[in-house]
Amino acid sequence: MKFLQNRINSLWKMALVIILTFLLFLPSFLSLGNISLVIEMLILAVAACGLNLLMGYGGMVSFGPAGLYAIGAYTTALLIVKGKVVFSLAIIAGPIAAAIIGLLIGWFCVRLTHIYFALLTLAFSQIIHMIIFQWYSFTGGDNGIVNIRVPESLAPINNYYYFTLALTIICLAILRIIGQSSFGKALQAIRENPERAEFIGINVRRYQLAAFVISSFFLGVAGSLYCGFNRNVFPVYAHWVKGADIIVVCLLGGMYNFWGPLLGSILYVIFDKLTVSFTEYWPLVLGMIVVFLVLFMRGGVAGFLSAKYSALSLSKSEMKK
Repeated sequence: MKFLQNRINSLWKMALVIILTFLLFLPSFLSLGNISLVIEMLILAVAACGLNLLMGYGGMVSFGPAGLYAIGAYTTALLIVKGKVVFSLAIIAGPIAAAIIGLLIGWFCVRLTHIYFALLTLAFSQIIHMIIFQWYSFTGGDNGIVNIRVPESLAPINNYYYFTLALTIICLAILRIIGQSSFGKALQAIRENPERAEFIGINVRRYQLAAFVISSFFLGVAGSLYCGFNRNVFPVYAHWVKGADIIVVCLLGGMYNFWGPLLGSILYVIFDKLTVSFTEYWPLVLGMIVVFLVLFMRGGVAGFLSAKYSALSLSKSEMKK
């Protein structure tokens, strides 16, 4: 079984190398419109992988990732537009602000479990949305903040694509290291049995709070990247619908596989654009996808593929015997 798991991991790594090579040369044969879609996929992957540290590794279902995503986006936008801060500093400040707000929110949320934790995260996210929506003098209210300046070097879409790709690779590498560390293993132990984890000496709330803050940071990274990409920010970034998108990406790809959210972000954006081109009822299609995942594919696409490959390998080994 261990050999089989190593084989699966090797295949994922091989697929990752092929995908990275493909992404490096992507602007050579794609239109600018399609490059924009790939940038959306990459940003969504950062947000989903950040949230997955909380959901997939820690077992804490959060309904409020959109609020922290919006904190990153609005911090970057406000520093550039009102504070006249350079883009390089503003895009760093966004994730830091999201992590600080995540620390405050997480301090309250980790004291609850299951549905109560999920609802409290949703409540805080909606509070953030309401503050952004109502504070016209500072955030622009429902008018948002538009015409955000980016450096001339990042103004061409291809340049911003490579910038986003580089940051995405760095973020995923950091999250991978965290997931495979003792911290990540402790989170998985808490997910499986928090009482037993507490019994063997793991401070459950401290680990959950740390995971919440780290997750908030990467949601802030995604928000800041999208701010620079779209060059506008609006209150809808903090709405629960945006948070639902990120959650569905984790479910679609597979929460219990590190590469699941990355795969989910690719499939989600493709489904979104294809469905919208044929019908205006994308929410209906999205709901059907969620129902199918919950009923028939709880491990997501990545989990389904891994399970099928494991079954095929085992059947081949048995035939050889």
